[in-house]
Amino acid sequence: MLKKKLIYGVKDNQIQEVNDNDVDVDLASPNSFFSTHINLIPLQSAVQGPRLFYGARFYNQALPLKNAEAPLVRNIDDSDPTQASFDEKLGRLSGALYSNHEGEVEGIDDNHISIKTPEGETKHVEMYHNFPYNRKTNITQTPLVKKGDKVAKGQLLAKSNFTDDKGSLALGMNARVGLVPYKGYSFEDALVISKGFANKMSSEHSYTLGQTFDHEIKGGLNHYRSLFPTQFTKKQIETLDHDGVIKPGTVVQPNDPLILATRPRVFSSTTSQLGKLSRAMKQSRHDSSKLWDGENPGVVTDVAKTKNGVKVVVQSTNPTQVGDKVVFRSGQKGVVSTIIDDERMPRTTDGKPLEVLLNPLGIPSRANNSLIYELLLGKVAKKTGQPIKLPSFNKPGQKWHEIVRDYLNKSGLSETEEVFDPTTNRKLGQPITVGIGHVLKLHHTSASKMSARGQGGYDADQLPLKGGSDAAKAKRLSGLEAHSLLSAGAYATLREGATLRGQKNDEYWRSMRAGMKPKPVGRPFVWDKFRALVSGAGMNMKDMGDGRMRLGPFTDEILNSTKPFEMKSGDMVDTNTLEPIAGGLFDQAVVGNNKWGKISLPFHVPNPAFESSIRHLLGLTEKELRGIMSGEMELPQHLM
Repeated sequence: MLKKKLIYGVKDNQIQEVNDNDVDVDLASPNSFFSTHINLIPLQSAVQGPRLFYGARFYNQALPLKNAEAPLVRNIDDSDPTQASFDEKLGRLSGALYSNHEGEVEGIDDNHISIKTPEGETKHVEMYHNFPYNRKTNITQTPLVKKGDKVAKGQLLAKSNFTDDKGSLALGMNARVGLVPYKGYSFEDALVISKGFANKMSSEHSYTLGQTFDHEIKGGLNHYRSLFPTQFTKKQIETLDHDGVIKPGTVVQPNDPLILATRPRVFSSTTSQLGKLSRAMKQSRHDSSKLWDGENPGVVTDVAKTKNGVKVVVQSTNPTQVGDKVVFRSGQKGVVSTIIDDERMPRTTDGKPLEVLLNPLGIPSRANNSLIYELLLGKVAKKTGQPIKLPSFNKPGQKWHEIVRDYLNKSGLSETEEVFDPTTNRKLGQPITVGIGHVLKLHHTSASKMSARGQGGYDADQLPLKGGSDAAKAKRLSGLEAHSLLSAGAYATLREGATLRGQKNDEYWRSMRAGMKPKPVGRPFVWDKFRALVSGAGMNMKDMGDGRMRLGPFTDEILNSTKPFEMKSGDMVDTNTLEPIAGGLFDQAVVGNNKWGKISLPFHVPNPAFESSIRHLLGLTEKELRGIMSGEMELPQHLM
């Protein structure tokens, strides 16, 4: 009798030995277990599981770089017969454009590549050109062929700003990394980069700014200049059309006008009285123009005009700055703590400065051995000029450190190198690990994290608006920060965030700016709104002091104490026009007085919010209570 073969499989959500005949699904490759983003991470089996899933999120957050490079260490798709890497395969989904026909390139413009086939047909291959994309970026495809070139079917025609000129996914830069602390600047997640690398890691951004015109906000070049003739220079005005909108293709500098607009000036009661003495004051308008507020120059790539307004798209290239988040693919993240001039950066014995300094203590704490392996394999690939492609998982009995050491020995390279520090004019005491790692720049840039707002926009709950509009830019207090403040006993800071900075307090800020002592801020509007909603639902919230509330039924006695007025109708809105019905619940002339109202019923009914409590006190079932309320049942004798 033949013995059944035992293999490893997943059964009852656990990896265990099972009979070969009991297997229902056989996966040809371990890559089938993971998403495409995880499969982009090389040497997967040398990465801690949670860190692996964490690193997969970086690809969604990576910004396109001006000089992006494909990684030198790549992960093979085991199911691909050509042993192509995932970086090569995903390039097609990231904008690399291939020809479906053979022929000759007949013409090229910003949006098309035209190919004339041997049969005489002209095929147009569409391209993206500065198309606004997610996370304030854009996608642009750049032709790699020229007019008159012969092309074959399947040939690469164009790259995108997310791929290299070979069609591989290219989201980052291959940096010379040294694993060494640097004067306290590389503590925890902080890392140090050189100025040259900061410029190489320049990212492309696309911003859409818009202006809606209505009966109050007006545009137009002549209208604006009649009110503000000296606001902008002649050179700035020449970049605008007759509508006061920037012309496509214009290079804009910080504070250059994009859309000219004015809106009525808002007067206080005192200013309005003074306005009676001056007609010009009453008719003056406020400058409401949209300016380019980027820190670096930008290029206007598109202008879209509609009957209600205009939108302007500006593309800008921004170098890496202190506070920007940069990451390695295996889940090793870091925030740039300082940028050092190239001549002051530690360098290897060949005189080349390092580009990134990473604290080695951050690697074992994340169980992330693959980062060291990737750095060393990247150094080998840099020397040979060819990327190294490896399977996600090593074979049984194989050790990654043995595979890496074999690559180093064959290339005549060492895992550590002597490093010279120009600031101290001496070598470090011990050699350090030096290699090449693929670094991504995430959309969590320092500029996006900075925010300054005064009396901006607020929503219906009088909470500061979040987002990127001029009236918004409020930043949330994360759960981690809130718990840190709680653990530190900073209750006053949390209270101020909820009552002062976290809601609309225009009178407070006006008093402060006027040099007067502001009145203490009261309860948050959302709390009073919540209490009103609870009361409207038939419950009475009684303040017991010390932050304690008691919830009870809202009775007729409590309602009568508010001296409510009698509502004449319970109607709400006209379903045809969605306008409030006169005298109804939404008629502002009736209910807009901030007073209680009531509609008297022909008979008493239990408070719906406390039906369960009533049934419990009276010893009735829900069916019995419903029957008594409908008149189908008599009230039990013992309750008479």
